[in-house]
Order: sequence, then structure tokens, then C-alpha cells
Amino acid sequence: MRSILKTLFLLLLFWFLPLIGARAQSGISSALAGTVTDSSGALIPHATVTATDVSTKAVRTGQTDASGHYLLSQINPGTYQVAVTSSGFGVASSEATPVGVGRTITLNFTLSVSSASESVEVTAQQGLLSLDNPNTTTTLEAKTINSLPNPGQDLTFVAQFAQGALMNTAGSSNDAKAAGGYGNVEFNGLPATSNGYILDGYDTNDPWLGLNIGLSTNLVIGLDAVQEATVNTNSYAVDQGRYGAAQVNYFTKSGGSRFHGDVYEVWNGSLLNAQNYFLHANDSPGNIAKKPRSTVNEFGVSVSGPILPQKLFFFAHYEGIRIALPVVSQVTAPSPVYQQYVLQRLAVGGVDPITGVTLSAQPAEIPLYRSMFALYSNTGGTPVPVSTCPFDENGTLLPAPAAGTLLNGSGCANQRQASLNNKDSEDLIVLKMDQTINEKNSVWYRFQQDTGLQAAYTDPINPIFNAFSPQPQRTLVLGYTHLFTPNLVNQINPGASWYASVFEPNNFASVQQQFPIVLAAGTSNLPFTTIGGNDQTYPQGRKVTQWQVNDNLIWTLHRHTLKFGINTRRVDVSNYDLGQGTVPLVTVNDLAQFTYGAAYTATQSFPVRTRERVANGNFEFYAMDSYKPSARLTLTAGMRVTWNTNVVNDQGLFARSAGSFLDMQHSNAQPLNQAILTGIHNLFPATPLFIYQPRVSIAYQVEPHTAVHAGFGVFSDIIPAQIADLASTNAPYAPSFVGGLAGQVGGVAIFPGVPGSAVDALASANKALQTSFSTGAPPCTGIASGDAVCPLAVGLNTFPTGTLKTPLYYQYSAGVEQQVGGKGAVRVDFVGTRGLHEPYQVELNGYQNVCAGCFSPYAYSHPLDQRFGSVNEFRTDANSSYAGLQTSYTQQIAGLTLRGNYTLSHCLDEVSNGGLLSFSSQGILSPLAGELSRSYGSCDYDVRHNISAFGLYQIPFHSHQALLRQMLSGWAFSETAFFHTGLPFTILSQPYTANGNGVFQSSGPQFARRVPGVPLYQRSAVRGVTVAGTRQWINPDAFASVVDPSTGACTGGDSVANCQFGDSGRNTVRGPHFTDSDIYITKTLKLHEGVTFRFDAQMFNAFNHANFALPSNVEAGVPGSLIPARFGTLQSTISPPTGLLGVGLGGDSSPRMIAFQGRIEF
Repeated sequence: MRSILKTLFLLLLFWFLPLIGARAQSGISSALAGTVTDSSGALIPHATVTATDVSTKAVRTGQTDASGHYLLSQINPGTYQVAVTSSGFGVASSEATPVGVGRTITLNFTLSVSSASESVEVTAQQGLLSLDNPNTTTTLEAKTINSLPNPGQDLTFVAQFAQGALMNTAGSSNDAKAAGGYGNVEFNGLPATSNGYILDGYDTNDPWLGLNIGLSTNLVIGLDAVQEATVNTNSYAVDQGRYGAAQVNYFTKSGGSRFHGDVYEVWNGSLLNAQNYFLHANDSPGNIAKKPRSTVNEFGVSVSGPILPQKLFFFAHYEGIRIALPVVSQVTAPSPVYQQYVLQRLAVGGVDPITGVTLSAQPAEIPLYRSMFALYSNTGGTPVPVSTCPFDENGTLLPAPAAGTLLNGSGCANQRQASLNNKDSEDLIVLKMDQTINEKNSVWYRFQQDTGLQAAYTDPINPIFNAFSPQPQRTLVLGYTHLFTPNLVNQINPGASWYASVFEPNNFASVQQQFPIVLAAGTSNLPFTTIGGNDQTYPQGRKVTQWQVNDNLIWTLHRHTLKFGINTRRVDVSNYDLGQGTVPLVTVNDLAQFTYGAAYTATQSFPVRTRERVANGNFEFYAMDSYKPSARLTLTAGMRVTWNTNVVNDQGLFARSAGSFLDMQHSNAQPLNQAILTGIHNLFPATPLFIYQPRVSIAYQVEPHTAVHAGFGVFSDIIPAQIADLASTNAPYAPSFVGGLAGQVGGVAIFPGVPGSAVDALASANKALQTSFSTGAPPCTGIASGDAVCPLAVGLNTFPTGTLKTPLYYQYSAGVEQQVGGKGAVRVDFVGTRGLHEPYQVELNGYQNVCAGCFSPYAYSHPLDQRFGSVNEFRTDANSSYAGLQTSYTQQIAGLTLRGNYTLSHCLDEVSNGGLLSFSSQGILSPLAGELSRSYGSCDYDVRHNISAFGLYQIPFHSHQALLRQMLSGWAFSETAFFHTGLPFTILSQPYTANGNGVFQSSGPQFARRVPGVPLYQRSAVRGVTVAGTRQWINPDAFASVVDPSTGACTGGDSVANCQFGDSGRNTVRGPHFTDSDIYITKTLKLHEGVTFRFDAQMFNAFNHANFALPSNVEAGVPGSLIPARFGTLQSTISPPTGLLGVGLGGDSSPRMIAFQGRIEF
């Protein structure tokens, strides 16, 4: 019945499609509004209002209504001159007035009784006071955009200057496409992945990840092609949707009645850059780190003009980037003496002094270890202590330790700073045509192509592990506006795009032959850098086609402005993510396991296909009424209704349970092919038919220079299509197995092809599972008494029973604005948000085998369902709240333009950033099973104080002397500044490893214990903890691990009381504050009539302030016993999320960088 209703509903919608539309200022258009009065203040009805685009000479005409109000809706952004005429009155005209994208500019006119024309200069009120709605809107036009320092010339960077914006500086090193984590900017306690970036009305977010999409450089380039950028938050107008936090609208430049253009180049070289703060931290004789070479060339050309005067215009733009990437990476490698020791010990085996487990000899691994050691290009550096290392820093064998203690020698590992290089490139072409068909019809078209080769990963050990990704994109968008009458205007905005983003190393098959696994340290007990690069994540990526249609209608009816619209989108994806995990990932947890060739875990997946086709869609329609009972009061009410389709697998290769894992039958006798549904097309068991989002607001002009406003709205958020990976990777289509000492399928040896290989055990397990699944055989055949899980236990991803709950955000605000002088304003807002049904993932099949009652909430000895390994359930019942006092100030005084924002806020949640993509390198996305409330704490983006500001100053100089004018005039100075207090993170315990026991199949946070009365922070070095190349931040005596790293058992002995997760909680400590300032010094020379040359000296992080990333080692030790090296230390620096060296490519943009720009404009 529900599917029939959906079908009927869609048929009705498409039948009435011509009658459905949006508001006056949609994502691609703007509006002019105001009132017309006579000198006594009486309203003048039926006056003729004519707006002329200064550039194209296009004309829009309207009339005032009975109340003297006019509205010219859905005009293209640009600069307009407005004239008003009425019988018996003189002509009044405005000065040329910029009309920003998505904004309504208010121009009020007073007419005098006269038969002669007169000119009245009118100042646009919008931007000083928000007289029509309580939106928090920040608009930057092309001149300001090009004059402000912008590292990387990135389009998303302009959003950092909006009120309430928090720059993401969380120091993530993941594939975030942002150096600070997933999402470049965060607003109002809402996910940084919930911002919509809309270019010419078309969604430019990556529909797979939900992020701002950057291609080969991960920068969103094309800044020089943008005419305006507008950031909208707290938007209670219902035309904003799909993304719950903010909407950033950009509009591409258009051609005009005259030919214009520019040519520019930006250049930066390593000679001009400061060195990384930690570059020489690990220097030793013969191992002196060198500043890596880097160059950046960014160049472009634009030209625009008329094709047919007043009818057809063009704008064309090209830009390219060439980057020689400097990568500084900390590498910890086995020392030569330790390598020889390993080759000797592999032949005899030994006992792990931490776990007490006897590790058998692995003589067949000796040649494989030799090949692995040969991959290290450099093993020198500063010696660092490693638990159980038997050598001192000189390579001398240490005496046997005292009873109950462990060796902690410094002769097994050397740490150094590696200076590396790689190359990246990107090219962009933009072509836009604007056509005025007649006075009632106009249309524009934009085609865009972006191509490049991304240096996706630069390996610090050997370049054979470097990864690359060719990333082409093509987009075609158009906008067509039709005037039925001056008071009834429709605009349709269709578009389509395609892009590819697939990652893997060059000659991947050859790389696998040289080193067929990825070997990584599983805990802080082993400091060695991962060898094998990121090969366990390749091949992966996607090819995406997106279709979108917006249709917007506005009807001005007396004092009501009625607005209607639809916004529909379909996304088709060729998903290559099934290739992730096909390269085995092997972990070792301590030095003994590395020494004796024993895998703690070995993990591999076995997909039946490495590429699948998935699709989803969004259909939204909305209606709104803006009512103006008087010129000073605006009341707005509207409703947005959303239908998000289920995610569909075209090939029927989804597999999942019928509902929640907790609702399944947990019986070892039930075959897996009865527990897991196969051939499934729909990802979720059920999705909601409609999501209703009502919104209301009020704006009132109390005095001529004072306005108050308030609003409340409900905003939905989409769940990114990447969630499809959960059902695609279930058995039998892509089962994953875990072997090794802690795995269920057996095997011990690290490498494949040797006796007792943990990797080979994985392949054998997959063959057995496929046979068992297809025949319906009992899944636990061969399980022995005391075994925790069945021999062929597989991982499983599940979804809640019933209809999926969609993320919703309640947003509310109240504020006041005060105009300051003629060109200044101050605004103060209280902003609150409440998040409901927010996504997260939780492991439901965990267990522990330490003791009955230990490590609650985990079951003892075996999991809830022995047929499965890790069971990850996607849920949507997390919550969040935010309260902030936000202040903004703008002022223009002669040649000086200032803008500043300050926010005092607090944010609390149970999981941050939408639950799928971490905002922070230390973000926790999965709570303990059944204990979601235990993760309630400060959001990953909770900062108390946040400041952003910029200033532009055209330095005045006047002289009658031509030479002096040429030398001393035309100078300008601009600066941006950012500051926020530290971001929060969590202190954890060491994992339990004694006697091979521990907590298994879990991902929840294992909190440490807080030591009462001890200060949380310590700046002075701590012996054995603060090693060379680090700075102490967290006091190691302030936290105690539940597990003693020297024994792998619970601190104080194994018991129910001792073996419980600690009370330190989530996000209870904070990292260092962040400060950054960039400067442009500009000189403009007039070369010829209409031709100028501009030269910039650009300084990023101008004062070379070292901003430190969050500590990477957050697993505490035991004060008075053993505290792992580097715990709570600062080891790397961070920068803004965009930079000259691209984003997320490993290039170091944190020190001061100086670039020069030359630009010719005509």
C-alpha cells in the first residue's frame, strides 16, 4: 500500500510540476524590494520600478502594490541601477547597487512632486540590518574575495568568515579531503558534514561522503570565476534544505556589455617558507633532516564580453595548479642491531614477556623479514625506548630485568623526521553563457570541467607504496527565468554532473608481489611506522553521476509574498569501495610479536565483486508565505517536505538481517543463509515516506537603525550514500575474517605462504564459508568446548528494525541588530540547536574472557551470537545540544573595511559530526554497547571562545607629481585572523593482553581512570615519556590505565572491581588553542587606459606561529609503574583546512609560507 501511495504522489507532483516553485531569493537568484512614498510619507501605489543590470543592460520592470511595496524577484546577482516613476512625481533613481546571490536588497524611494527628472541616491539597507528575515547571512563579493588572503584560493574558505563559523583544525590525517578532519567548517554545534555548497543552484557536495568536494588537489578551485559568495545559517526560509547546518551559495561571473579579463599567476617556493617546528627534533650524527623541496604554481586567465549586444554574453575561465609536495613525516624504524636480533630469534621462538604466551619458531619467515627490512631506505635516527627491548641505545644487550619488571631499552627503534616529495596537478575550465531572449525570458548555461592527478598518499618508508588517483569531473547547469507577470515569476534550474575518484598505487600488482600485506602496530607498546602504506584500503573510490532539477515560483500578492518550489536529485554511483580490505592488514601488539613473527590479528575481506552500482535520490517541495503587515514588520511561515529514497543496489548485492541484530535468533543451529537475507536491493528495511520541516520567523524594525528578529525551524539532514558499504560488505558477498592470536580462524605467522600463516587461514576460511552458506550447513561445525566463537565467524553490519529515523535539527535564535553610522552594523544573536536521531555505529557482539563481570557491558567468555565476529549496527538515536552567543561587527570607513565575529558557546552530544566521518583525529564515533549516554560530553567541535576577522585597507595617497603617484599610490593591505580555544579529546586505557585474553569484537572507548587532585596538564618534560621530537601536554600522572602496560593485566590484579573501564569520560581534556593570521600586501599600477597590473606579496601564517595537533598517543599508563613513551605529547603541527599545498595530501602547510602573485586586469 505504501509503495502505491508513493507512486500516486510522484505522479501528482510531476503533473503539477509547472505550478510548483520557490522563493524570491533562491540559491541562484536575488531580489530587490522596498517601498515608495511621497515627501509626506504617504505610500504611492502603482509606481513603476525599473532595475537595469549595469553590466548587461538587462531590464526588469515591476510596480508597487496598494501599500506602496515592490518586489523584483528572481533576478540574477549583479549590480543594478533602479529607477522609480509615477504620474505627477519626478523620476528617482538609485546609485549602482550590488545585489548579492540569494539576498533581498532593500531600496526605499521618496518621490517629490515635480515634472522634471531628479536623481535620488539610495543606500542598500540589506547587509546593515536584516529587515525581511532573521537569517544569519554573510556575503562577500568578487572584489573582497580576490583581496582577502585565501590559502589555496579555495572556494570553501570564504565560509570561515561567517558568523558562528568554526574552522576545522582537529589535525586528522585520514582521507578526509581536509587537513583538519572531515568538513572544513562547522556551525552551531551541527556536523561539519552538514553544510551545503551550492554553485549556481547546483549541489557541489560529494553525494557519497556528503562533504565539500575537492578533486585532485582536494581544494575547491575556481575562486576567480565566482562573482559572489553568500553563507546562510539559521535560515528559516524553507528553500534551504537537504543540509542541516549551513548553505553556502556561489554564483559564477557573467559577461557584460564590455570586454574584460585578467591573467594571473601565484608562485611559492620552499626557499620562501619557514621550516616545520619539529623538522630537526630527531637529528643525530649522520641523520640531519632537510627541509623538503616544494613549489606551487597556480595560474589562470579569464575573459568575458558580449556576443550579441544586450542579448548574448559569455564568460570563460581557465586555471591550473602544479604542486611539488613537501612531506615531513615522523618515521620509527627497527634499528640495524634489532633487525639482526629478529632474524636470529625467528628461528627459535620465545615467550612474550608481556602476555606470557609462548610464540613458536617461524624460520620460514626469515627471508620474508629480510625482504621487508630491505624496503627501509633509512633506519637511522634518535633511539626511543620500547617496552621489552633488550638493547640499550648503543646496541649493547641489557642485563635481565628484576622479577616483576620489564626491560625498556632504547636500542630497538630509531625515530627520525623524513623529508619527502611528491607531485600533484589540477586544471579547471569554466564556460558560461547568458542570454536575454526577451523582456520576459532569460537563460544562462554553465559548463565546467576539472581534471588532475592526485598524489593521494606519500609513504615515508618506500615510494613503491605511494598512491595516486586521476580525478576528472564534468558539470552542465542552466537557469531559465520566465515572467508570467511582474508579480509572478518562475525559475527552473536543471543540471547534471559526473566525476571519478578511484585510488590505488601505480603498478599495484607489482607492489603486492614485493610486499603482499600491510604490517601495523596495534598499540602504543610498539612504535614502528606502518609498512605497506595504505594498501589495505585499495583499490577504493567511486564514479558518480548526479542529476538535479530545481523549480522555483514566487507570486507577489498584495502584502503577501507566496513562494513555492521543488528540489529533486538522483545519484548513481559505481562503488569501488569493495576493494578495501582485499590486501591483508596484520597487526602486532608488542615487540615480542614482531620479533617472533606472530600476528596478533590478520584481517582480510573477500568480495565477489570489487565494483557495484548503487543509487539514491531526494525529492523535496516547499511552500512559504512572507507577510508584511507594515514596512517595519515581516512575518514568515513555511513548510518543507522531504522524501529521501532508500539506497538501492542495482545488482541486488546487498545482504543484511531483517532487522536489528538484537532481534535476531541467536542460535548456533540456525544456518547463516537463514539469518542473513541475500539478493537485497534496498539498504534499509524501511524509510520514512515524508519528513516535515515547519519554520517560522519574525523581523521587526524597532527604530530606523535598530531591528530585532527571532525564528524557529526544523531541518532534516541526509545520510551520505557511503552507508551502502555496510550492506555491501556483509557475507556472503564480501565476508571479512580475522585470524592471528586474537582472531577466530587461526594462524599465527605474519606472512602468507608459510606454515601456520594467519593470512592463509583467512583464505581457507572464506572458501569454507562460501560452501557452508550455499548449502545451508550448520555454521558452527567444528567448534570446540571453550571456544568463544565459531570457526567461520564472520562480521556483520545490521540496521534497526522498522522504519529508519532521519536526523533532525531544531534550530532557534533571537537577536538584535544596530546600525553604526552610515556603513557599519553590530549584531548579537542567541543561537540554539537541538539534534535528534543522529547517526552512529555500535558493536553489539563484543565479549571478554578476563573474568565474569569484568569490563562491563561485555559478556564473559563468548559473545551473544557465536556465529558472528564483530557485529556493527547503524543506528539513529543519538542527540546533541548547542547554545551560543554570537556577535558580529562590520564597518566601512573610507578605504577601510572591517569584519569581526566572536562566539561564546557550549556544545554537548553523544557522537559528533554525523556519526560516520570524524571531525577530529581523536573523535570517537562508536559508544560502548548499550551505554550511549556514557559518551555524552563535549562535542568534538566544542570550543568556548572563537574569533574570526578580516580587514582591507586601501592606503590613501594623493599627489600632483606623476612619479610619486606611481610609486606611492595604489597600495593596499589586507589581513585575516583566526583564534579559537582548544578542541576536546579523550584519554583511554591500554588494551588488555595478558595470557592472550582481553576484550574482543569491540570498538567502544575504553576510558582511563582520572587520578583525583592531580593537574590535567603539564608543560615540562617527563623522563621516559617526553622523547625527542615531542612536547608534553597532558600530565601522565593525572590518568591511570585500567590495564597495566607492563603486564597486560588489570592494574592491581584481575578482579571485577579492578577490571572496569575508567571514569575519565569522553572529551574531558583539551588540546592547545589555535591562532593564525594571513597577510596580503598589494601594489596596483596603471599600465594603460583600462589596463592595470597588480602585484601581491602573500604571507600565510605570517607570524610563523606553531599550532600543535592533538596528541596522537592518548593511551595512559600507570603512574609510578610504566607510562608509554609519547603519552599525551604534541608531535606534529596543524594548519587551516585548506592551503597552498592542497588538502590532505601530506604537504606541510603549517609553517609560514610566502607567495607572490602577479595579475593583469583589463
